[in-house]
Amino acid sequence: MPINYTENVKFLKKNNKMQIQKQIVKLSLILFLTGFFGKADAQESFYVYFMQNGKRANVKDSKIELKKQAFDIYVEYTAPMNLLVNASLNHKTWLAAKKGKLLYNLPVFKETKAERPTIFDFDATLFLNPEMCFIWKKNQSDSISNLKSKKGRTINIKKIRNLYSVPDSVNIYPPEFEKDLYLVFIYTEKDKSGERIEIQRELVKINWVKKYETETKAYEHKKKVVAKDKVRTAEQNLKRKQKLAKKEEQRLKKLEEDKEKRLQKEKEKKE
Repeated sequence: MPINYTENVKFLKKNNKMQIQKQIVKLSLILFLTGFFGKADAQESFYVYFMQNGKRANVKDSKIELKKQAFDIYVEYTAPMNLLVNASLNHKTWLAAKKGKLLYNLPVFKETKAERPTIFDFDATLFLNPEMCFIWKKNQSDSISNLKSKKGRTINIKKIRNLYSVPDSVNIYPPEFEKDLYLVFIYTEKDKSGERIEIQRELVKINWVKKYETETKAYEHKKKVVAKDKVRTAEQNLKRKQKLAKKEEQRLKKLEEDKEKRLQKEKEKKE
């Protein structure tokens, strides 16, 4: 009996479709039950910011401006944790991470090395290497131990006095800071099977400037404009309140006059 390939293909497609639908239903049911009855473990997190000349600089939209001077990297944690850190003058890894590529699609973080160097192996120096990442081990810091924020978070600090470019084998000191610096921080945990899963990533692009934004003429001009707008708004609000107060005063005066007229009429009727 000849084999009907067309019918077999149709059957296989239909069967595969049914299997896929069953898997989707099964997965949906698991997610549904997990949502109602499962208890997810609270994930830890971290936050990165910088200090320079006694001033705090927060990262905004993955970018920050610093002067060509020494600076400190601050990391606040909900609990001590190991971080993977990549620092480079090349934007390739940073850009890929910003676009949302998964951890194992980022070559720098893909391979796990048991003896990966830490960023504290080099005193006051940040090593720049587009081909590898370093570990910022939990509780490693250039500050006093157990430093806490006002919210009770653990704070670790890395003081940076110069950079070292691994590809160029050269030290880069603050006056020579020219190219943008790209940093990627990643926190991972191992699941039950021992596989690493990414929990959080933070990206920072450092742009070197001669002046902070708050020190520029444009900022001062903007500040004055905002101040004038506030004064103008306050004056308008005051005039509006005075106008309303005057109307209320006139309304009350009219009510009083009407009351007096009514009482006068009642008095005249009685007489």
